[in-house]
Amino acid sequence: MSSPTAPASSPPTSAHAPSGPHPATSTTTGTLAQALGGTLEGSPDLVITNLGGLDDATPGTLTFVRSAKFAKAWADSKATAVLVTRDIPLGGHDPATRAIIRVDDADLAMIKVLSMFSPKWHQPDPGVHPTAIIDPTATVAPSARIGAHCIVGPHCRIADHVVLHPRVTLGAHVAIGPGSVLHAGVVIYDRCTIGAQSILHANITIGADGFGYRPDPAGRGLIKIPHIGTVQVGNAVEVGANSCIDRGKFGATVIGDGTKIDNLVQIGHNVRIGRACVICGVTGIGGSAVIGDGCIIAGHVGIADGINVGARATVSAKSGVISDVPPGEVHFGSPAGPHKEQMRAYAIMRRLPEIYRDIDELKRAARRAGWVDQRPGHH
Repeated sequence: MSSPTAPASSPPTSAHAPSGPHPATSTTTGTLAQALGGTLEGSPDLVITNLGGLDDATPGTLTFVRSAKFAKAWADSKATAVLVTRDIPLGGHDPATRAIIRVDDADLAMIKVLSMFSPKWHQPDPGVHPTAIIDPTATVAPSARIGAHCIVGPHCRIADHVVLHPRVTLGAHVAIGPGSVLHAGVVIYDRCTIGAQSILHANITIGADGFGYRPDPAGRGLIKIPHIGTVQVGNAVEVGANSCIDRGKFGATVIGDGTKIDNLVQIGHNVRIGRACVICGVTGIGGSAVIGDGCIIAGHVGIADGINVGARATVSAKSGVISDVPPGEVHFGSPAGPHKEQMRAYAIMRRLPEIYRDIDELKRAARRAGWVDQRPGHH
């Protein structure tokens, strides 16, 4: 194992692998309001020890209200304080014992509060665990943390402040960028690359062969198509547990910077996913599909081979996409289509029993009037 001689840079900020002291587990309403740039209505000295929902809150809890739909529940909640978007009216509480913190966006403010209350994530100690196997040709930065029973293959490059949790396996010529975190059981095949500040959750597989076969002309089954490409995962990408990203047949399967992928997602060979996309769980993306920047792919979506989904488009849950989606459009259904068209089609489909009854009554009336031939098989 060799290591770079340059001094390690300072550790990057990572919400998933904090390296500082354990965060505070209590604060006051005044301190919170100041940290969030919020307006406090009530005492600044009320102690907050935990976070929770409106219904299950206890004294000492900070809860939050993101919309007027939930505002009425505040009066009966046992929470000590509430984080609320500024223009939402709240009332029905004693201002001496409970407080309101008004902010521009309660959802965004709650993200900051969650970071403040987040416990320190366990991570391996700095250096290489004695049970890890590091090929002598691999380069591992001194600031990296390599956990128990990890395997790092030939000519791998592990950059500063990378964290490999136990049982991570890297094939040959794998590169992991600075500050990235690979959780237990991640497997990355040969020649694949992971950018900086990315998070790969447990049991992800990156770089397996694409699913490609052709019938044997001799009729003896299937012929496997070799896949000699790679996978390139960009910077600040997060991939959920048990997801799979297949290598390209030739060239690379590419995941753009800032894209977030949920659990149990299958991404086929030579797929190209743009920047800052959101891909929800149990989605399958067929080979050579292209997903533009800023797309939202909801849960349990299937996208066929070679499909293009334009930038900033949205595909709704459980859709089956078999034709291209233009930029910025919302498509849903199976087969998927434009939102307005699909809504009209679904509205008609819901009325089919009523339409059938009306047609049946018209047919009976026509027969009674003698307008149609009533013999069997004649209409």
